[in-house]
Formats: sequence, structure tokens, C-alpha cells
Amino acid sequence: MSGELRAGAGCASIAPRPEDLRDGLYLGGFGAYRERRANGVHDAPQCRVMAVSDGTNAFALAALDLVGASGPLLAAIRTDAAGMSGLAPESIILACTHSHASPDTQGLWGGVGEAYRTHLSQRAVSAIVEAYGAMKPARGSAATTSLAGVTRNRRGWPETDETLTSLRFATPGGEPIGTIINYACHPTASGRENVQVSRDWCGYAVDAVEQAVGGVALYMNGAIGDVSPARDGGFEAAQSLGEAVAERALASLASADSVEGAVVVRTVPLEVPMNIEGLSERVNAAVARAGPALSVLTRAGGMHAASVALHAAGRRDLAQMVAALASMSERSLVHRDGKTSVLTHAGYLRIGDDVEAFAAPGEVLTRLGLPLRGALTARHRLFLGLAHDTLGYFVPEDEWMTGRNNNYEESVSLGRRAGLTLADALLALVPREGSAR
Repeated sequence: MSGELRAGAGCASIAPRPEDLRDGLYLGGFGAYRERRANGVHDAPQCRVMAVSDGTNAFALAALDLVGASGPLLAAIRTDAAGMSGLAPESIILACTHSHASPDTQGLWGGVGEAYRTHLSQRAVSAIVEAYGAMKPARGSAATTSLAGVTRNRRGWPETDETLTSLRFATPGGEPIGTIINYACHPTASGRENVQVSRDWCGYAVDAVEQAVGGVALYMNGAIGDVSPARDGGFEAAQSLGEAVAERALASLASADSVEGAVVVRTVPLEVPMNIEGLSERVNAAVARAGPALSVLTRAGGMHAASVALHAAGRRDLAQMVAALASMSERSLVHRDGKTSVLTHAGYLRIGDDVEAFAAPGEVLTRLGLPLRGALTARHRLFLGLAHDTLGYFVPEDEWMTGRNNNYEESVSLGRRAGLTLADALLALVPREGSAR
């Protein structure tokens, strides 16, 4: 039988070391292949973790300050952390903050060295194990508010998801354990010209929360697919946004609701149909058929070598496309009924009747994310983006290829039906009235 809540937090730096920078480490999120080689560390990216248990069921939320992460990297972290902590692998939810000033571990913009990838994995595992091992009796509190005026919808819609949900844990005696902040906005305020490793505005937000109330703070992004900062272009803009988010979160927590009850964790396999925009049906089919061969070539380093060669020849566009194919070939592909799908995961969390969350494996657009959040019934609802995986954009089907933002998001999506497939899977995870929770 489930008992009192327990919670623990952990944190570890995943900053590149001097030798990682010397070997060549590229920032992700902006520009073409090998356009932004990092020349230093402005502020150290981290893996911040909150572990929560009711005595029977437990989960760990881990926020990695990365633009995204490859499937094999996430799987390695999850497997190793589960083995060392005793947590079930499906109860470890790895999410990327999506800072566009962070190391490109997906390899889409130039990548990182293998030594750094190994170092990052080990540090992330240590933070998860630390959080799980530090769990102690805890009291939870949650607050939901809104923060307007600091974001814009880059696809021209009048709305973004302005919901700001915060979840805090402390011991019964008041000792701080940690705080989770959930808000939707791309961490791009530092700007495209920046070539220093940074957490972007998320770093300023969690630092301000920790300074104010102690413990470990982590930022979990929301439905950020079409949401950008209203102001960007440097670290001053990043600091302004981060501190605005922190200030609003802290103010709301001053009158937070108590959180208690049983913990529910659900993670399910999700098959997302692959039909990449910009590639013809014939080419998509050929790529799918060639999946096993591409996987072998990728593991042998051939795809990376091809990207580097294309870059040297001045074909950065083709270099990035080959890098994208390499990233896709690392993943599990499912062939069924003449179609190819990418195998990933979707998730759901609940604490009593007080807190509920969806975990989506990519960047969900506002008009898809808002109704999904609305389908939850708890007093405080979180939407966790780029959680379990990093699979590009999930676009509402009625918005597909309508010309908004020059169809950029469609060009970095698995296809027209990806959004609908994700929505159906998430909604199926919500307990129905009268069912066991």
C-alpha cells in the first residue's frame, strides 16, 4: 500500500572539459553543419534530477541541458541509471531543456567527441543515482499561474501556452529538497551568433530559484515547438527572461496547494510513422529499406565521415542531411504493412489528484499541446516536452504545410501524422473515470 511521499534531488555538471573543446565540439539548434564550434563555456550545462516515491511506485525526472540527445545516448543513461539505482528503466524520464547554446550530442550540427559523450553519460547517471539515493520523507506543494508578454508564436498564431506550473518538495521540517519549473519557451535567447556553451535562459531561471529557496531546481520545457522568446540576441536577454520566469514561479509557490497521494508512472512504446518532408515517397521508402545498412555504416563511422567530407567540399546542406540520416539510423525502426515507423516512448505521471503530467518525445506545437494539457484533470498539470526522446516537431494535422514560418517545423518533423499519433497515445494513458489509478 502506498504511504507518504519521499523525494530526493541530484545535480551534476555535464560541461565539456578543455580537451573536449580542443577535440571539436559543436553547438546545436542554429545554423548549418559545423557552423558553430564552441570556443568556451559561458555557464556549465548540467543534469538536474528530482526523484519522487510513494513507497511503492517511484519516478525520476532528469533535465539535461542539451538541445537534444541521440537515442543510443538516452538509452545508455537510462539503462545504467536503472542498474545502479534500482529504479525501473521506464520510470526514468530523461528530458532535454533544448538550449540552443548546448553541445550537439545528436550530431546534426557537427556533433561532439566520443570522449565527451561518455563523460556526459557517466555524469548524468551519477545525478540520477544521487537523487534516488537521497530520497527522504517529503511534503509536496504545487502552484499554477501564467506568464505573458515574454514569448511569441513564431508561426503567427496569437497564442502560446503561457501556463507556468511549479512543483516543490521539502522535508516535513522545512528543509528544501527541490523545485520543478514547467514553462513553454525555446531556450534561444543567447542568439545564433553565440559560440559559448550555455544553458541559455533556463540556467538563469534555476539559479534564481535555488538562490531564493535552496535545494535543486530543474526546468522542464513544455509545448515549445512554435514558441520563442519575445526578446533575444544575447545573454542579457537570456538573463531577463530566466529571472522573469523564476520570479513568477516563486511568487506562485508562496500560496501553493499541498500535494499528496499515490504515484502513478506509465511509459508506453510509441510507433511514429516516418515520412520526412522534403524527401519524396520513393526516397523515404528507400531510406527505410536501407535502414539496417545505414545503421552498420553509422556505427562504423562512415556516415560521420561522409558528413565531414561534404562539409569540406562546401556542401553543408548535404552534410547536415547525411548527419540527420545517421541520427535516424541509430534508432529502432519498425516495418509493418509496407510502412516504416520510428520506435520511441510516451509517458504519463500522476501524484494523487494534485499533479498530472504528459511526457512527449519531441517539440510539440501550441495548438496541439494546449488541448492535450486540457485533457488532464488534476489541479496542476505539466506538459513535459523532449522527454524520453528528441524526435523533432509534432505539428497539428490541420496546420501541416500551410506556409506558417515557411513550413520550417514540417521540414524537421517525422511527418504529417506524427502529431495525431502522439496525441492518441498520450490520451490513451489517462485513467478513465472509475478505473484504477
